[in-house]
Amino acid sequence: MEKLKKILLTDLLSNHKEKFRQKLIEALAKKNSLTPDQVIDEHSDFIEQYVADKYENVEQLINRINQARYPVLLNIRRDRAREDTCKLCEGNQPNIDEISKKYGDRIELIEMYEDKPEGGSLYNIIFHEDAPEKKLPLTAVISRGEILKFWAGKTVESAVYERYLKKASQLEAIKKGGTVSSAEFEKKF
Repeated sequence: MEKLKKILLTDLLSNHKEKFRQKLIEALAKKNSLTPDQVIDEHSDFIEQYVADKYENVEQLINRINQARYPVLLNIRRDRAREDTCKLCEGNQPNIDEISKKYGDRIELIEMYEDKPEGGSLYNIIFHEDAPEKKLPLTAVISRGEILKFWAGKTVESAVYERYLKKASQLEAIKKGGTVSSAEFEKKF
């Protein structure tokens, strides 16, 4: 049986940063009629500072998610105040609200808007396909930086979110060296 590879936010971030860095080097080389090696030799400080500045806010957000005490339900959606509403975002919101109400302070709900810098950056880091347009909402269940599951461009029933949130809580119990019986788990979560 093949073991599924863990999807870690920090790995996705590192890969995204490196791809961006390479594109930046290529663009600078083309614009200045230099080779990529010349660009690196002559402008490495600028490149590294530019990449660091570009990713600073989303790195802080990812650190917050990674250090969350409880499982994270991430919801990246279109801003409700925009005139061009996202029907799928609005259709999925009752499911998010139901989970938030049911689990309260036992999960961390993070809602972001895709047209804000951190939300857009995190969307592109998680949904790393070269799609012609964003598929909203993007929702994910994350435990200690590991993306257990994410969905893009669809509504997700609250029972499905709940299944992954419970899985996250079980993983937490195992990581802490304990085991939790089904009855204890249901009481706790």
